[in-house]
Amino acid sequence: MTRHESFAAPATARRRQRRGPGHYAARAGLVLLALAVLALPFYAATEYYLYQKYMSTQVATAPVELTSADTDSWAAKIKSLPATSAPVVLAYHDIGHNKSSYVVTPKAFEAQMAALEQAGYRSLTTDEFVDYLKGGPAPPRSVYITFDDGPNGLWVYGDRILARHHMHGTVFLITGRVDRRPYYLSWNEIKRMAGSGRWDFQDHTHDLHLRGAVDAAGHTASMLANRLWLKDENRLETREEYEGRVTADIKRSFADFADHGLPKPQVFAYPFSEATEKVNVPSPGPTLQDLMNRYFAATMTNDSSRPLTAGRRAASARVVQRLEVVRTTKLDHLMSDIAEWTQVAPSDPAPLSHPARWTRDDGTGQHGIGALTGTGPAPSGSAHYVAADYRDMSSVDWTGYRVDATIGGLGDGTNQGAVQVRGGSLEPVDVSVSQGTLLLSVKGKHVGQAKLVPATTHRLRVTVQGQTTTVQVDGTVTLRRTSRRAAADITGGIGIRVGINRSGAAWPRFTALAIKQLTGAFPSSGGARQSVTDAHLMDPAAQWLSAPGVKAPFRISHTAIEPTGRTLSAYGAYQPGRTQGWTGYTVTGTVQRLSGPGVSGAIWVRVGSALAISVQVGQGQLNVLSGDADNQQLVGTRRLTPADSHRVSVTVTGGSTEIAVDGSVRMTLMARSETGGVAYSAYRDMTRHSWPTVGDLKVTPQVGS
Repeated sequence: MTRHESFAAPATARRRQRRGPGHYAARAGLVLLALAVLALPFYAATEYYLYQKYMSTQVATAPVELTSADTDSWAAKIKSLPATSAPVVLAYHDIGHNKSSYVVTPKAFEAQMAALEQAGYRSLTTDEFVDYLKGGPAPPRSVYITFDDGPNGLWVYGDRILARHHMHGTVFLITGRVDRRPYYLSWNEIKRMAGSGRWDFQDHTHDLHLRGAVDAAGHTASMLANRLWLKDENRLETREEYEGRVTADIKRSFADFADHGLPKPQVFAYPFSEATEKVNVPSPGPTLQDLMNRYFAATMTNDSSRPLTAGRRAASARVVQRLEVVRTTKLDHLMSDIAEWTQVAPSDPAPLSHPARWTRDDGTGQHGIGALTGTGPAPSGSAHYVAADYRDMSSVDWTGYRVDATIGGLGDGTNQGAVQVRGGSLEPVDVSVSQGTLLLSVKGKHVGQAKLVPATTHRLRVTVQGQTTTVQVDGTVTLRRTSRRAAADITGGIGIRVGINRSGAAWPRFTALAIKQLTGAFPSSGGARQSVTDAHLMDPAAQWLSAPGVKAPFRISHTAIEPTGRTLSAYGAYQPGRTQGWTGYTVTGTVQRLSGPGVSGAIWVRVGSALAISVQVGQGQLNVLSGDADNQQLVGTRRLTPADSHRVSVTVTGGSTEIAVDGSVRMTLMARSETGGVAYSAYRDMTRHSWPTVGDLKVTPQVGS
């Protein structure tokens, strides 16, 4: 064997094995696995960092136990309020420990929510609030709790506090600032908040919550409410450019909501509470409010040139005024302010005996009404005019009322006294008398005049009903004025004024004043009157209305009337424009599906009267209330044997209302011949509870009626 032969390998050994695709796949898998093992710690660290960045840790706050010292100053005020009324809208910004005046401490917020819960308030969702603005009934005592901007403190502190007190919050998001940490909420937090059911989210612009230059000098104002100065072109935006910019921002915010699985917003909060005041958008032409009306059911502001607390007037204006809560707001002041903002019925036999309910409106900074009644010091110096408004924040929806006033001390051409009605509306009406002249003015413009028999004292009667104002002086001289505006735009309360024509003249004085509510919540339909005998309450084709011209949210069959919708309260009146004259009848029905202590249904009688009666039954409680659908007072209660249904019977006569539940629990209320038809309302504390229904609802005439 040669040397070469000794080192040569066999041919088969030199031949390499052919490797299949599985071999390379396995090697690739091993490489990927190794990379994954190496990357996993980095990935986990990144995810943890992002979670920490975009999902803050919530902080638990200690419960607050309110003592009598905390509640004594406001408990009586709250207790005297109507059981149902328009909600009061609260405006917060942030919750935390920052020293900014707009940041409420967690302890203060906890105490505020505890006080609201203890006082019997519930908080509305935006769906419920919008339902009310669109004509739904006033809910049981309620607030609509709002927060502007979307700060992170709502998740960190506010969420657990709301949960503890069974409250709901609404956040107005600046969508372009979400995820800007640490101040603003993240989309992850918003998703968790929305999923809890305790929060909903509305619009506060995408990125127009800023101030920008509005002239060549560089003066700044709200970028939403004003045309901007285009420096490179040395001019202001045109109207078209301005509207295009605002519209694009709204649509971008809508896209942000949709991209993150949130419902389209229904309500908008103005940045800086600036809407149409002090703006540079020319008129005539659409205002910013007109532009917002294309996209939203309502807008929110904390400042208004006239009272626009939530109610029918605000719904018509599409602007709602909010009660702002800041760091320095004390609990007793907040609760007292809520009481003062709560809408009440237009009724007071002696308003001059309640000086605290009056607000001076003459620019003097003075308080009290002594200068108008002659019981206090007369104005000094060069003052020639004194004015005060009664319940200016809680009378915005007043209509259907009568004012009787007596003005004395009238001199011969030296002084005059006046009553204002429809105060704060788009057309306030002033009725002024001197010794020998009656003047009727609207927004300061004379629209009527009449001669009076000269006297030092005159008696005025001013009647406000719908769009018509009727004035009568001393029972003889009459003036009448009917507005062309929508009825909701000219609602409002009363004020009194006195004036002198020269320094040193004697001041006139109000010696008597009374306010009386009139009947007739629903206008006549103009059709034939509906008789009790021919009334079929459970006819699926029957007309049930929650407000004039607004169909009630009811599903009606021959076996039951069932509310619909995702709200917590529902109301409907049967043929209200045709049943106002009803009397001498009995209505019966079975309120069913009373599934829990927070669920109740009510049968109403005398609907259309200012003193309609609501007979409300829950599982184990009967509550009887008096008032219209916007304003009710509790007048009686009884315990019931707990059950998920109760049979209710109500008999209406000229002198009484006879109530029976399950044939055993009875109550009698005196009446003053108030007439009116029937209605049904339902309430529940959570939307996951089924609506209570009413079955076998029928009305029959009394013998001899």
